Formats: sequence, structure tokens, C-alpha cells
Amino acid sequence: MLTSQPASAPSIPAEPPPGDARQGALALRAGRHANKALIVVALVLLIALPALFDQIFGFSGGFQLHRISLIGIFALAAFAQNILTGYAAQPSLGNAAFFGLGGYLLAWLAGDLGQPYWLAILVAMLASALIGVIVGGPALRVSGAYLAIATLGLVLIAGSLFDLWDTTAGRQSYGINTLPDLLQDDHSLYYLVLIITVGVFAIGATLVRSRVGRAWVALRDSEAAALAFGVNVTYYKLLAFIVSAALTGLAGALYAIWAQTASSSMSSVDQTIVFLAMIVVGGLGSLLGSALGALFVGFLPLLLGQVPSPLLVGGLSIQVSTLTTGIYGLLLLLALIFFPAGLASIRERFGPLRSLAMRLAHPGARSGARSGGAA
Repeated sequence: MLTSQPASAPSIPAEPPPGDARQGALALRAGRHANKALIVVALVLLIALPALFDQIFGFSGGFQLHRISLIGIFALAAFAQNILTGYAAQPSLGNAAFFGLGGYLLAWLAGDLGQPYWLAILVAMLASALIGVIVGGPALRVSGAYLAIATLGLVLIAGSLFDLWDTTAGRQSYGINTLPDLLQDDHSLYYLVLIITVGVFAIGATLVRSRVGRAWVALRDSEAAALAFGVNVTYYKLLAFIVSAALTGLAGALYAIWAQTASSSMSSVDQTIVFLAMIVVGGLGSLLGSALGALFVGFLPLLLGQVPSPLLVGGLSIQVSTLTTGIYGLLLLLALIFFPAGLASIRERFGPLRSLAMRLAHPGARSGARSGGAA
């Protein structure tokens, strides 16, 4: 006689011990608090920087602060490039064209036509966004290296047109001689760039965490998968072009104010390489990477410029000024070797230190995890 065996109940995956869940929650909370604290400290230092520079450099503090303002403008341009290339995975090389467009429109509107500077900046952004729509539409038909070459052609065309404009007007660059006193003061200009940059990054942080940002990341990971899940690929690609172009136009207008001139070199292959270097060194698809890349690319030449030339090493005299470009390239190479994912990955290097700080702050978490596991 056969006896039926009772069916075995399906196995249920064991839940993680309560101690491990608590420890993970504490680590997540500690990480958020640490990030907020770092942001607050950074903002306080940036606000106090003019006063610190006046104390350190004295009479030349304004000149040094003027050079720091350029890093903020580069951070805007790097974030704009990162939206298109880092988040939406569109290898565009055309942002330098919008950079020059923003500078020339500001010089024309505020310099020649006497319009308010805030209006000139706004028009530069809107015009750049409009050109982004015009260029982005046909550019969506190609991808990869074809898109990079097509947008690089835009840079060459824009640079040639700006150079023709200068040549026709009988000048070498488009000088701005009507800056108000507020924008001629290095301290006021620094705070203007700081407010705009912090505001754009704050809005950008919200944008990349929204549905738009998630759609861009989906495009970056797999365009076919994003399309299968109902993502409007054409719309979000075009939106990335528009936002990137508008922010680059803003950066170009601020650069024209900073330099008090606009030149055709703003729309050049060299400028395109600078934008790409900032996001590659800083980190693709990262707000922090945009800021760190601009800091590295913008601040490094300033540091190299402080090295005395000639530099006496024993009985050997070295002309450092002739080696600046080579040293700059070597440091860029070393940054990519030690941080292949960009300088933004430095946060991962501090992961063990953050865990240690969490354990010191909550000494009972570890013992709670052990007792929870034993139970």
C-alpha cells in the first residue's frame, strides 16, 4: 500500500536580520547627512572666499577672485555638456558653437544696442535654445560618431561666421566697453556667477532626479530598452539638446562679461576639447563630476602659472613656462589613470571612512546586528 507524502511547503527566503536592516538604514541616513553637511560647508566657504582672498592676497585679491569666477562659468558649461553627453548619451561636439553665440549676442545687444545685461543674457539663452531645436532635429537622425562629426561641423561654421563678423567690422574681437560698475567689480561679478551657478546646479539636481532625468539615463543605458518601455526617445533627445544649448549660451554670455569681449575662439575645436575634458575628468553623468572637472581643468593652469620660471633645481635652470602644456597634459593623464570613472568616483574611496564614522557614531549598531543575527 502506497502512502502519499505531504507536499513540502515552498521555501520562503529568509528576511535579513533586524540588525542588518537597521545598520543599512543608519548608513543611508549618515550618508545623506554627510552630503548635506559637505554642501553647507562648501557654500559657506564659497561665500566667504572674497573676504579670504582680500586677507591673503591683499591688493591683488580681486584679480585672483576674477580668475576663480571663470571656474564657475566653466562649471555651467561642463554641466550643459554633461546633460547631453553624460546623461542622454549623445556624443555632441557642438556646444562650443552655443558658447560663442551667447558671447556674441551679449556683446551685440548690451554693447552696441544698449540693452540691459539681464535681458541680453536671457536672449542669449533663448536664441541658443532655438538653435538647439533647429540643429537637434536633423541631428537626431544620426548617432554615435556621425553625430559627433555633424555637431563638430556646427562649431566650425559658427567660428567662421563670428570671424567673418569681426573682419567685416574691422576688429579682432568684439569688445564690450559699456559694462556697468557692478559687473566691472570683481567681487560683484564673483557673487553673480556664484548665485547663477548654484541656482542652475540646484535646479539641475532636481531635473536629473525627475522623470526627465530618469528618461535620459534610460536612453544612456539602452535606447532599445527605453523605447520598449514607452520612453519617447525623440522628445527626450531633443529636450537634452535644448537644455544643453540654453545653459551653454548662458555660460557664453557670462564669459563675455567676464572677459569683457567675445571672440571667434569661443567657437573652436580647442574649446570643444576643453568641454569634453571637463566631463571626462570630472565624471560622466554626474553633477559633482561637472563641478570637479571644471575645478580641475580651470584651476590647474592657475596653479601651474604660480610656479616660478625659471625653476632652479641644483645647478639646472628649467623654463617651466615652456613645459606648462606638457605638465597639464600629464596631470590630466594621471587623473584618468587613477580615477577612470572621473574625479566624482572619489566618494567611493571614502566609503570605508564613512562606514567607520557611522560605527563610531552608533556603537550599538554592530552589536545589535550580531544579537539580531544570533536570535
